[in-house]
Amino acid sequence: MELENLKSNWKNLGNGKKNQSELLTMTHINNHPRIKQIRTKFLIEVIFITVFLMIYYNGFDGETKPLWANLFLISATVLYIINRFIGFMVLNNPVSETNLNASLHAFKNNLQKIAFLTVITSFLFGIAIIVFFSTSITFTSGKRIVVAGMLVTLTVLVYISYRNWINRVQSIEETLQELHETAV
Repeated sequence: MELENLKSNWKNLGNGKKNQSELLTMTHINNHPRIKQIRTKFLIEVIFITVFLMIYYNGFDGETKPLWANLFLISATVLYIINRFIGFMVLNNPVSETNLNASLHAFKNNLQKIAFLTVITSFLFGIAIIVFFSTSITFTSGKRIVVAGMLVTLTVLVYISYRNWINRVQSIEETLQELHETAV
């Protein structure tokens, strides 16, 4: 029975032909499931961060905080969103040169820049939130421990993000090395 199914599938192999526009749609980078996940994550982040910016002043007593803490929070948040948008655009347009090798080199360089900026803006955003919420409180030893724990947690999360970016860049470098080895 299994042999008959295999023969039937073999005979019907050429029946599912696609036209040129269907093939282009299937191979377009915007249709890649990982890019769709990144786009969805980006949109959710932007929505939540925008809502946070709209309500933080009244909802979290921004008027009682120093002006510099408010400006630091707004600046770090805007930088974070801008960096995420630029990162999404780089990932959405990986091909920028005329051949695969040059495109991978350019993509790797762009990915390294985005990785650095993402780690920095994420750290700044986290610090801005911690600073904003801790500026008008009276510190006790327990509150100092909580803030220290928040700083340690932020540092660990930023380090994990850094390692993830390093792994992504290394995978591109490995691909470049494999291309170089097969070309020689």
